[in-house]
Amino acid sequence: MQTFRFMVETGDQAKILAGEEALLDSVSSGSDPILRFVIFDPTSVLLGYHQAVEDEVNIDEVRRRGWEIGRRPTGGGTIIMGPEQLGWEIYTNSSLVGYTPEEAMRKMGNGVIEALEQLGVKARFRPKNDVEVNGRKISGIGAFSFGQYMAITGTILLDFDVDSMVSVLKLSSEKIRDKVISDFKERVTWINREIGKKIEMQQLISLARKSFSHVLSVDLEDGEYNQKEIEEISNLKVKYSSPSWIYDLRKSLNGDIRFVQKKFPGGLVKVQVKKSGNLIESILITGDFFVEPRRAIFDLESRLKWSKSDEVKKEIEDWYNGIKIIGIPKEGLVNLVEEAIR
Repeated sequence: MQTFRFMVETGDQAKILAGEEALLDSVSSGSDPILRFVIFDPTSVLLGYHQAVEDEVNIDEVRRRGWEIGRRPTGGGTIIMGPEQLGWEIYTNSSLVGYTPEEAMRKMGNGVIEALEQLGVKARFRPKNDVEVNGRKISGIGAFSFGQYMAITGTILLDFDVDSMVSVLKLSSEKIRDKVISDFKERVTWINREIGKKIEMQQLISLARKSFSHVLSVDLEDGEYNQKEIEEISNLKVKYSSPSWIYDLRKSLNGDIRFVQKKFPGGLVKVQVKKSGNLIESILITGDFFVEPRRAIFDLESRLKWSKSDEVKKEIEDWYNGIKIIGIPKEGLVNLVEEAIR
């Protein structure tokens, strides 16, 4: 039976997210596969790779609470991670978890489901990347790859404060805030709510360790970072704590902007366009979607910049060759960009 290195890390968002990149690099360079559990302390508001901070987060409220803001190296939506939310991460050859992000997320969702079953909570996988209990999300899952190696990352909500979550989202009014709180309570759940009592994080870690070991059919051996990983995490912390990574990687356009958005099965897509006559002067495509390679969306924006309106369809169709995007059909994206231009 194959052996995975097992680690538990408690730390700030920059250290944990730096570890995500460093550990995938380490495994792809020959280190043993890894299962790492993580606990964010202090609490952090984490954006998906393709989201713009100013569109998603009430920055003043985050600072008032003494929380941090971070940007994950994976797609998906904005989440809050703190001492009552367990993060889990798997770094391995794709052959062990599935050759596509969809396959990997579905398979590793079974690790969450099995852990919950041990607590008497019946859960199921909900495409594209959630585990739900009675229609309410209790775990979100993301994935990104490096050649034939893959990182699958996810959450398990032990406890959760919906009011706090909504307070740090970018909302336009108190009326909308009240509605969003109500919606979240119907759409999201957590272990202590489902079982009607409070359990400790260490108990959840123990159960989840056993369930992932079983789903992966591997032995988990307690381990530590090797020297190369320690050095790379230290270097990458500079990146994951930098304003240029967190705030500027996906930054809203300024000026006379045309804006549209649409919810697809694969996630919400937001399009901002600035025109100069019949040309696209600049375009920003953000949202909580997943695309591989991660930087493919930048390639699409570069393709479309200074394109004519009647060239959009061909540029997007050509871009779809060679990329993997979950649940967003090319004709749907073409129509959305053309709508923004109009």
